[in-house]
Amino acid sequence: MAPNRGEMAEWEARCNRCGFCCFEKYENERGAIFYTQTPCRYLDVVTRECKVYERRFQVNPECVQLTPELAATLKWLHPECGYRQKIESD
Repeated sequence: MAPNRGEMAEWEARCNRCGFCCFEKYENERGAIFYTQTPCRYLDVVTRECKVYERRFQVNPECVQLTPELAATLKWLHPECGYRQKIESD
C-alpha cells in the first residue's frame, strides 16, 4: 500500500538538509562510496534546498524519490542523513 500524503510529509520532514543525496557519488569495485564536489544543478549549495523541489521529478528525471523502502536499501545515504538515522533507529 502506498503511503498517504500525511505519511509522506512526515517522512520528508526527517530530511535534515545535509544535501549529500544531491551530490554526485560513485561506488568503487570494493563497494566503497565516494561523494564528489559536484551537486545537482538544482541544489542551492548554501541552503541545501532544492530550487525546484515541487517539480523535481519532472524537471530532473535522475532525481531519486527517497521512500522509506528505498532508503532502507541504499548504501550511499550519508551517516548524517535524517532518513538513514530514522531507519537505523527503528
